[in-house]
Amino acid sequence: MAHKFIKWGILAPGKIARKFATELAELENGELFAVGSTSLLRAEEFATTFGAKRYYDSYEALVADPEVDIVYIASPHAFHAEHTLLCLNHQKPVLCEKALGLSLTEVVKMVETARKNNLFFMEAMMVPHQPSYQQAKRIIESGELGKINYIQSWYGFNKSPYDPLGRLMNPALGGGALLDIGLYPLFDIQYFLGEPHRLTATAEFAPTGVDQSISVRLEYPHGITASVFASFVTSAGLGTDIFCEFGTIRLRRLSSLDQWMEVETPQAGVNRYTYKEGECGLKLEALEAMRCLESNRTESDQMPLQASISLMKTLDQIRKLTGINYQGRDKSNL
Repeated sequence: MAHKFIKWGILAPGKIARKFATELAELENGELFAVGSTSLLRAEEFATTFGAKRYYDSYEALVADPEVDIVYIASPHAFHAEHTLLCLNHQKPVLCEKALGLSLTEVVKMVETARKNNLFFMEAMMVPHQPSYQQAKRIIESGELGKINYIQSWYGFNKSPYDPLGRLMNPALGGGALLDIGLYPLFDIQYFLGEPHRLTATAEFAPTGVDQSISVRLEYPHGITASVFASFVTSAGLGTDIFCEFGTIRLRRLSSLDQWMEVETPQAGVNRYTYKEGECGLKLEALEAMRCLESNRTESDQMPLQASISLMKTLDQIRKLTGINYQGRDKSNL
């Protein structure tokens, strides 16, 4: 059966958009059709590089294009709610980069608007689409390793000195370790354990006022616990270890296309699973979005909107406990 061909628009052609466009080009039933930017020169350069047929010097012009089937939003966190609502109110389905918003209030408003307009909407969270995580969940749900007792998850890098006006260290752009990288290990834990019953958190702040490191302890019923560490000033890498009654699962990735998993038990030792580049990456988010559009679904089973709501609920709790704020950029009244 022939698949419906999907024409993508990209809103805000930055670094993550370049990665997305590179992988989107590998897919047969979709193409980058149009690009919208606040700079015509930047939009034209991006369109030329990635073969888009149209480019615009405003986001409004992009979402007004009747031939664009879906918009991928790649702007900074602080503008996700504003740009998502712009698309949804112009009847455009949306795949929006993480973090979906700055607060639970923003995310709920976005979800409500998508549902009111009967439009597809999904957070571009890579994790649930990756074969390593899906295989890990199957192993856990099979019961062969027994119940989970503890998970530790982390993400850290150090590329200092940092530009205080750049996205990572700028509170006005939603900068900080929590929303940029901390949500990955938090999502990993909630992917396997759900929302915590209690949590404690601490943060270390940079001179600009953003959180440059965060530590979180999460508690679940029956003595199950988990921990998260994320940092812009610690070369920790990226990983999640799941400690079960009868073995351990280790998830690792160096990039969206380079990931592997190890399962260790006393009886079998270490089994290592690797995955080809074609099986991994940001393109899996695009594939899932296109599958949903083709079948007229407004929500993904792999990355449901409730998962985004639950994640932001936990992120809000951490913000409250640590005093993280975004200098009024949380547009709770959108």
